[in-house]
Amino acid sequence: MFTALNENGMMVHASDLKANQMLAEQQSKCYCPACGNSVILKRGEKRLPHFAHQKDNYCESSSESESSYHLQGKLQLYERLKNLGMNPELEPYFPAIKQRADIGFIWQNTYIVLEFQCSSIPIASIIKRTQQYKKANYKPVWILGHKHIKLRKGLSRLSAFQASFLTKYKDNYIIPTYCPKEQAFHFLHTIIPISKENIFTSISKLPLDTVTLDGNRDSFYDNFPYSIWKSFIRNQKNQQLHYPTKENDRFLRELYQYGLHPHFLPPFIGIPLKEGIRLATSPLIWQSYLYMDSFLMQGKIISLHKIHRAFLERIKRREVQVRSLPSIIGDYRDAVNNYINVLLKCKEIEEVRPQFYKKVEEAYLSKNNIVTEEDMFFKRMQKGGWL
Repeated sequence: MFTALNENGMMVHASDLKANQMLAEQQSKCYCPACGNSVILKRGEKRLPHFAHQKDNYCESSSESESSYHLQGKLQLYERLKNLGMNPELEPYFPAIKQRADIGFIWQNTYIVLEFQCSSIPIASIIKRTQQYKKANYKPVWILGHKHIKLRKGLSRLSAFQASFLTKYKDNYIIPTYCPKEQAFHFLHTIIPISKENIFTSISKLPLDTVTLDGNRDSFYDNFPYSIWKSFIRNQKNQQLHYPTKENDRFLRELYQYGLHPHFLPPFIGIPLKEGIRLATSPLIWQSYLYMDSFLMQGKIISLHKIHRAFLERIKRREVQVRSLPSIIGDYRDAVNNYINVLLKCKEIEEVRPQFYKKVEEAYLSKNNIVTEEDMFFKRMQKGGWL
């Protein structure tokens, strides 16, 4: 941390003490404003001057140590906010919730708490701190250290920790990351999960000195690579689902009970959805479950309420897993509703009256036309802008 209390209870900054050796010696005893324990001033040629707790002292408001990467990023973000005239606070401490943030500032009559998170911490800690800030009427903004992101050819692994940084910007899900080495933000957007840990995504870079609080663009969106998605889904149907895992065995057993085969599932099962990010289960699996529970029987009328209830039972039985997204309002029903709307657009189901649906025709695909049907379907999906 950069700030601490001196023996007189005054806030001092580590860089001020480094710049003035005499002052540093006079104020050699400094204390953490959160826990009250003594802290030591660390200075070096490569690392920024900062205070650190002694090894045996535990501080509830600062459970993880700060790397040089984190310290540099925090200071850069603070300086940028100062240049924007926001009068930010560096490392404000909130006694009521026993929490110290990285940066705090007021924007549009709201106190914004900025957390630049560079080390992996339990999701429960992110959820707890988010809830505490909101309860105290502060708006938390979480920024992930960009070093956690590995992107290759539009694909990235998405851990549960990384997913917890998901937020919404003008109706688009994004993950804001910052790199102090590049002094630039990187925004992951158009985030569509293809499996439990892999996502299709695009990334936009924004240099720190160009960032404003009014927003630098209207929205984030890239043309989605439907052809690549189709290849991945085809690979899942033909190969990955046959790997001997507990999830695959349970899924295939149920498919066969309904007389279905993974190779010949209709093309509207396993499609990319914006709200699919809410679910950690592969879209091919959770959409198959929804289809089997609600639309397998032609002409059967089913309410949206029953669709939601059947899907919730899948979640309770852990056949479908839900992501923990602390900063996102809503739940699994948003993903279900998104899928229902696409099925309506592609005319696989129809709404017979408000929130009551039925399948309009039997989907039958043979070995000879499955690939052709998939090509045609995804062309329709792309042309219709159903994503």
